[in-house]
Amino acid sequence: MKKSSIILFLVLLTIVNVAALATIGYHRFHPRKPFHPEIRPDMHKNFVKQELELNEKQVEQFEAHVEKLRTEMEPILDSLRSKRKDLMDEILADEPSMDKLDGLSEEIGALHVQLGKKTTAHMLKARSFLTPEQQRKFFSLFKERGDRTRGLGDRGRGIGKGLRHPDFEEGE
Repeated sequence: MKKSSIILFLVLLTIVNVAALATIGYHRFHPRKPFHPEIRPDMHKNFVKQELELNEKQVEQFEAHVEKLRTEMEPILDSLRSKRKDLMDEILADEPSMDKLDGLSEEIGALHVQLGKKTTAHMLKARSFLTPEQQRKFFSLFKERGDRTRGLGDRGRGIGKGLRHPDFEEGE
């Protein structure tokens, strides 16, 4: 009885691992459509201006801050893409190293923490040049976006390819 339970457990574990690797491989090699193919550089500025009803000074402050954020986040995003590629390469290796996979996973996690901190700092900085009503709208946009992302379950976007700010889609 004990031996058959162990065999059943190993069979189930093998099935789960094969399914996970097949899913990862599919998302890795399946061509993806851009999330927002029609986005133009001026669309972000116009969307923020209209949605939050910003005046020209606020638009300038907001855009300057977004550009600074983009500049700070781009190296992190580049590193994240590189680590994800390294992780996939290691998974697909003939004899993957669990130590290496664990290390890469930790590095990817640390990069996500950095992105989260930068985003939080951006949201807090935005408060300084928004009225209370604009702040309410601004934070509700983030909340709605988070709710939509959780609801999608990353359908067809691959590892870590959930909804993103359109300006950060470049290079993907």
